[in-house]
Amino acid sequence: MDNLINEIIMLSATGGIGGFFGWFFTRRKQNAEATGSEIDNGSKVVELYKNALDDLSIRYEDKYKHVQEMSDNIANLFEKKEQILLQEIEYHKKQAALYKKMYDDKVREFNKYKKEHP
Repeated sequence: MDNLINEIIMLSATGGIGGFFGWFFTRRKQNAEATGSEIDNGSKVVELYKNALDDLSIRYEDKYKHVQEMSDNIANLFEKKEQILLQEIEYHKKQAALYKKMYDDKVREFNKYKKEHP
């Protein structure tokens, strides 16, 4: 029984010492791999931001052109509306002049009728 306990202790000690040395020597490698992985991830993030910023000027220019086109379209619409309103004003001035002439004619006709039939 003593022999079995000694063997178990010996195997445990050997395994523990081997595990310790394995951990001790692979720790640096794992730390280096972790650092390398962090650097890779960081460089990927930097590349993503760089691509986004490179694309930003193009997207800004597209949006600016779109807003400029909309502004031009609105300006054109207001100019056309102004022309239409000016045409309507001219039409109504002519109509008012026509109705004034018709009124004046009717007043003359009435006055003439009144003179002829006292």
